[in-house]
Amino acid sequence: MFLRIFGILLISGGLLTAGYNGYHWWKESHIVQTYDRKAYARSMGTGQPLKPLDQGIEYGEKPPIGEGVGDLIIPRLDAKLPLIEGIADPQLSQGVGHYPDTAFPGETGHSVLAGHRETTFKRIGEMKKGDLLIIKNGEGTFTYKVRKMWVTDKNDRTVIVPKDKPVLSLITCYPFDMIGRAPERYIVQADLVEIQEKK
Repeated sequence: MFLRIFGILLISGGLLTAGYNGYHWWKESHIVQTYDRKAYARSMGTGQPLKPLDQGIEYGEKPPIGEGVGDLIIPRLDAKLPLIEGIADPQLSQGVGHYPDTAFPGETGHSVLAGHRETTFKRIGEMKKGDLLIIKNGEGTFTYKVRKMWVTDKNDRTVIVPKDKPVLSLITCYPFDMIGRAPERYIVQADLVEIQEKK
């Protein structure tokens, strides 16, 4: 009798654990939303080639870890992703994380964003040189143009070094279809080409 009850409890516990993990996977995978087509049309509507800017704007006080700080819009992927301050698991489970020690999106310097390859950045490998990345936050709308993509070792710290001009890097684990800890990182790097500050 005891073994039977123990077996039922064990199976129930396993099902609850699987259900809990499945729910969290589903929740993360549904963070990706349809992007704002009007914002994309505005950024593309000028017909002028977008050239890299030498400087961005200046922010005041930086937000605390875990705070929502805007949206990352990736027109190529039809994605609008919440941008969260911090890159630990609690932040990455909510959206794309901003490395706190790097420049804030739109600022002069190197802004670095990280996302999980299974959820927020699951289609990042489809991006191409020249694609746009749009950051919308309380300060305005900042449009970046992708300059290059590459794969590097997971311990390569040069992907987060400071820069003199406004640059945005997206980082995720690679290979994309690998199960478990990935040995490499996939990087998308883009230059700031347009600023629309809020009045």
